[in-house]
Amino acid sequence: MRTVNISDLKARLSAHLQLVKDGEEVLVCDRNQPVARIIPCRLEDRSEQERRLVARGVLAPPLKKPRSPVAWPEPPGNVPDDVMEKVWRRERENR
Repeated sequence: MRTVNISDLKARLSAHLQLVKDGEEVLVCDRNQPVARIIPCRLEDRSEQERRLVARGVLAPPLKKPRSPVAWPEPPGNVPDDVMEKVWRRERENR
């Protein structure tokens, strides 16, 4: 994991994001105190619909993969993005 202060992150954002794209994590510090972590967004095993919702900020992918992979059945038919967004928002509100 690479560590970077905010000033360096701002000055060389593209270079740090390239490291993340290449699979490395970047720990962001404010005056050498950790405040955030930038991690790769692995969406290869996600459906196209999930990728679109992640890109729009509606859905957040899990940080870790489940211990035992569960094969969920595909929903019947084609569920529109706006319907899925409503379902996920309701689910979050009930937590």
